[in-house]
Amino acid sequence: MKKQLSNILIEAIKTQDPFLDNPVDLSLGRDAELYSDSGQLDSLSLVTIIADLEQQLYKSYGVKVRLANERDLSIENSPFNTFGRMLDFIEERVREEIQNRVVST
Repeated sequence: MKKQLSNILIEAIKTQDPFLDNPVDLSLGRDAELYSDSGQLDSLSLVTIIADLEQQLYKSYGVKVRLANERDLSIENSPFNTFGRMLDFIEERVREEIQNRVVST
């Protein structure tokens, strides 16, 4: 699951690269800065990526995942600061939704 989620996240980020002053340097792997003081994403790019991710996660896994709320969008301690943190956060949310779906059936 992690590899597929990683690919989905990479694609969502790459779609925003043309709109950024500098593209996100994904060569840094999990440490690539995203939504932080030194990251390349602004709030509009982040929200667009999140919306794209939620749509793709529904297509890929059949679950509706809400990835962000106001608390998560704060730069401090955000799960979107780095590629690795964002990937782990997405995986956790997808697993929770899949588990909830299994329990409720």
